[in-house]
Amino acid sequence: MFEGLMWCFVVLVAQLVLLHYVDRRVDAMPRLQEPPLETPEAPIPSPPWTPTQQGERLDA
Repeated sequence: MFEGLMWCFVVLVAQLVLLHYVDRRVDAMPRLQEPPLETPEAPIPSPPWTPTQQGERLDA
C-alpha cells in the first residue's frame, strides 16, 4: 500500500513539473496581435420574419 501511495505521489509531482514547464514556455511566447475591428459599411439585414410578424406568441 505504501509503495502505491508513493507511486501516486511521484506521478503527481511529474505532472506538476511538466505543467510548470509548459506554462513557462507558453508565457515566453510572443502575444498574437488582434486584427482591427471592421465596421460594416451596410447595415446588417434583419431576418426575413420574426415571430411577432407571423402572429405567433411565445408562452412560457
